[in-house]
Amino acid sequence: MSNSVLLDDALLLVEQNFYFLHVGEFFGELSKKEDLSNNDLSVKRTFDASQNYIFNPAIIKELLKDASKSKEITLFEYFVEFNAFRGICMAMVEALRLESSFRNFMQIRLGDQFENFFDLISFVRNVLSHNIHAQIKLNEKDYAGTLKRIRRHKRDTNIFFTLLYANDLPEIGSPDMNYGFTCNVDFEALEEGMPFLEIISHWELMMLSELCFNLVMAYRMLEQRESIPSE
Repeated sequence: MSNSVLLDDALLLVEQNFYFLHVGEFFGELSKKEDLSNNDLSVKRTFDASQNYIFNPAIIKELLKDASKSKEITLFEYFVEFNAFRGICMAMVEALRLESSFRNFMQIRLGDQFENFFDLISFVRNVLSHNIHAQIKLNEKDYAGTLKRIRRHKRDTNIFFTLLYANDLPEIGSPDMNYGFTCNVDFEALEEGMPFLEIISHWELMMLSELCFNLVMAYRMLEQRESIPSE
């Protein structure tokens, strides 16, 4: 399969996961505001004329009842968010591994921060792909490969990544001039069993995921401009 096809698939996956995150959050909020457990909960998925799967209404009802009583993040919202974070970072890592115009765009746009950005999204992808703990605890394999890569390139293992939309992605637009975030991970200090969300916060994961989507959008805009013939 050609790099161009693989790149298109990866970038589309970033976009789809970000859309999924937004719609999932909407349904999560709706399930808190309205008790949906009294609706008809019969759900059947038809694959072809002879293959159907019927979902269990009792399970759906139980989760919806719990959601309507909750003011905290629900199980549904948790899985929507963390599956989206993982999908976005996984797709972005795969896109950046390809020699392509997108990788060139990212290197130019992020400059000296490109490698730090790649390390961060690789770390997130690894943790959320390997994790089986409810509290999301680190496993050595989540960070060991990235740490070796940083050392091999003789870079600082204490990674900082900072982005301000008004300066760094002005074509996207932002709610205000100070909209952006900073993310810092000291890979040398990581140890097995550390809580992941104490290293990269829930909010930082949301901002990092949004940035991946917006970088894809900025690349699409550039592609569109360059495809328009000059008069």
